Amino acid sequence: MVTKAEVEVARRLFEEGWGGGHPDAPKQFMTDDIVMRDIVGHAEPLRGWEEVRKFWEAAAPTLKTKVEDVYASDKGVALTWIAYVQIADESMGAENKGKWIAGEGMSRLEFRDGKVSLEVDYWHGPQGVVEDWEPHWARRQEMSRKDKGAITAMG
Repeated sequence: MVTKAEVEVARRLFEEGWGGGHPDAPKQFMTDDIVMRDIVGHAEPLRGWEEVRKFWEAAAPTLKTKVEDVYASDKGVALTWIAYVQIADESMGAENKGKWIAGEGMSRLEFRDGKVSLEVDYWHGPQGVVEDWEPHWARRQEMSRKDKGAITAMG
């Protein structure tokens, strides 16, 4: 069975690692030989920390990832999350510069020696734009599970 410490590592990987504001922030929670797949972003697995870092470093400065639910089994952890990335330019229209792209997903994690050795992310990419990630996240936390399940990250 997954330990409470591993469940905490899973949560911290997303909130402090992926959402840590720096390309190296997730490294403390992962094995050096991490294998990572993102169903939308890269069907082929990324192998090793350096490949993972190169893939996502451009988003790192403004990525915020918040965990909504964690599910543990004897094989690992699955968690649902919402990711927010700030729009730095006018590529999504001048009216959206400075706003945040939002998208929700789920990840499956496996562990070795207390660190994540496998991460498989299941999501379908961004779902829209929100004014500011913090108020959006706070509103979602006030919703019932049923209401959250009936909307996308935009709700």
